[in-house]
Amino acid sequence: MVIDFHEQAIARFNTLAQELLTKVRQFPAVQPRPKTGTSIYPIANLTEADVIGPIEWKQLSVNGLGEETGRYWNTNNGRAGYEEEDYAAVKDLAKRLEQTKPLQNRVSMEFLMDELFTWLSETLESKRQDGFMEFIARKAADAIKVHEYWIPVYRTYSSREFAIGEVQFKTLSPVMLDRWYSRIPEEERKRAPAAEVVFARQRSLLQGSLAAVVVVEAEPRKAVATARTATDEVIALLRFLSEVNWTCRITSHCLPIGKENTRTTMDILVENGEIRQIGKGVIEQGPSGWNVDGARATPLTTGVLELLQELASKRNATEFRTDLYGSLLLHARASIATEVAHKLVFVVAAAESIFLRNASEPIQKNLGERLAFLLGRNVEERKTIIKNVDDFYGLRSGLIHHGKEVEESQNDIVDEFFVNVWLSFVALMRSGDRWKTRNDMFVELEERKLS
Repeated sequence: MVIDFHEQAIARFNTLAQELLTKVRQFPAVQPRPKTGTSIYPIANLTEADVIGPIEWKQLSVNGLGEETGRYWNTNNGRAGYEEEDYAAVKDLAKRLEQTKPLQNRVSMEFLMDELFTWLSETLESKRQDGFMEFIARKAADAIKVHEYWIPVYRTYSSREFAIGEVQFKTLSPVMLDRWYSRIPEEERKRAPAAEVVFARQRSLLQGSLAAVVVVEAEPRKAVATARTATDEVIALLRFLSEVNWTCRITSHCLPIGKENTRTTMDILVENGEIRQIGKGVIEQGPSGWNVDGARATPLTTGVLELLQELASKRNATEFRTDLYGSLLLHARASIATEVAHKLVFVVAAAESIFLRNASEPIQKNLGERLAFLLGRNVEERKTIIKNVDDFYGLRSGLIHHGKEVEESQNDIVDEFFVNVWLSFVALMRSGDRWKTRNDMFVELEERKLS
């Protein structure tokens, strides 16, 4: 791969890099921190035999938010580096590079910062003579490759492969995992029999599960970040098929493995100052597993996967589709929220973002009527929808303005509202290209009301 920059860009970036060379400063050696006396139990003892390849480490300073504010390296003359305004100038150069056409969406800021500091430090120590842009172009060309990432979805299954947008959903097969685990030498397995238990647990979690498959052309860190962002979105859309969206009482665990939204508890039973028992449990507030095949067979969700596929593939085709796509992603956050109050906030925000013109129009009245005339097939159905919206917003007002929690006896009102909002999103997706903008939708619903 060849990375080509415009001649003017090369000249400008080389000039900025040369200016940075003049900003390097010397810093005192880092003093070891005093021991705190905290007794933390080690779980492993790493020796030279455990180290594979050269050790690379960075000297950083960070602020209270954990953000990097300085970087340093050791030289024959002491400790050198950049911090404060000088560090900000280095970071600004990296940000500008990140936005250039040859590198945009193909390299990460971490990659550019690491390589920029490599060039600065090695140039200052006379270890290299090449120009900055020549160096960056070569490093980027070597790093950017096509990567195929499979992001496994927690306990989510399907008998068929499918796609949402540009992301494919495929099953992790026994054959794939056989090949992977067979790469571990038999001697190593015998030396560490406990590893077999770890492998078995990992395989049990992976085998048969769906994985979101993304192909990305970028350097490794940018590629995996891009893959994770893309899969987070499509998995959120996939959750729209689940019955979890129809109630405030359960939570979905359909998320990338590692983010599965399960919580653990630990309790220690103590008697007379002695530990008698250490207990641990898992809190799952929804289905422990989900098969997408069930959604295909359920009358209410039949064909919805295809609607999601079409929307994701054409999400920027019209202003209306873009707005609907954004509202659906907001709505998806309700399905993984664990508290009723949080679910309520996300569902309301999603509904208002698509069904209200602006913040100045009456919310309750307009939302109720628009849902009613979108979903209601007759006068009685419309009245029922409007009444539910009124009842629901009474609960919402009590929560938002007075801190009054939704009582269990009021969950039916919330569930009915959730179902109406979910059905309304399905109806909007079925509209396809009928509306180019949300205003087109408002005009048509107003005409229905007056007809």
